[in-house]
Amino acid sequence: MQVNEYHKPNSLDEAITLLRRTTPRTAILAGGTWLNGEAPRDIEAVVDIGGLGLNQIIRQSSPPLMRLGATATLQVLIESLRDVPGLDVLAITAHAMAARNIRNQATLGGAIVTADSSSPLVTALLACDAELVIQADEEHTVTLSGFLAYRQRMLVEGILITEIRVPIPSTNTRAVYQRVARTPRDYPIVCAVARCAMNNGIAGNVRVACGGVASTPIRLNAIEFALEKKLVAEHLDQAIHSAIGALTPQGDWLGSGEYRKETARVLVQRALAEAAGLPMRAGKHSV
Repeated sequence: MQVNEYHKPNSLDEAITLLRRTTPRTAILAGGTWLNGEAPRDIEAVVDIGGLGLNQIIRQSSPPLMRLGATATLQVLIESLRDVPGLDVLAITAHAMAARNIRNQATLGGAIVTADSSSPLVTALLACDAELVIQADEEHTVTLSGFLAYRQRMLVEGILITEIRVPIPSTNTRAVYQRVARTPRDYPIVCAVARCAMNNGIAGNVRVACGGVASTPIRLNAIEFALEKKLVAEHLDQAIHSAIGALTPQGDWLGSGEYRKETARVLVQRALAEAAGLPMRAGKHSV
């Protein structure tokens, strides 16, 4: 890398001013895992945001929210959320992102900004209704799905993610993560997260997200709408069939588009069935 400028701003305004310069090409330095491993070689300046106090994790009571600082490390995320019902899936998927040495360095904001197609953590954040607090000319919030859709444009404009807000669900909410990879320790090829609250077999607050079937993880809204306030056992198969049928994943060396599509169907079915407390049917839906 040809870095010849290092800045450590003392305020958000100073950081934004540096990031919005058109030249030299500037990148954010937080955990540094992407910057040291995969960043373009033409970056000439870095803005170290480690001194801005963006690493706090706060449990807010009204409204009930987990406020996750953008520079909180993945390991801190695991330790903070693993005992929070309905949000423990964020701890599980943060653990699935990398080995512990990397988790001690990599940040939540960095995981979102650099998210690839099958990011377990971003898939789980989508299913948990995550919103991003973004600092530009002024502070505003955007849904995670909205950010992912316009990520490159927003980053070019010099925005800074300061916080990720995740609603704390009701105590009867259960979230489940499913994945397929080459080995048990590998990064997933396809993954799915399903979350719902059950009442006498009827699902509420249904959320489903899938990774590995598009350029970034996506929410499967059609399944959510099809199952909301319905008996899951009666509507699950049809809801999944319709929604997965509309996917058009691209193939690569890890698997063809058809493999990814079929794997997504299986994983979503497993995740939803487990979240809803339904028994798995022997002999069906194997990968």
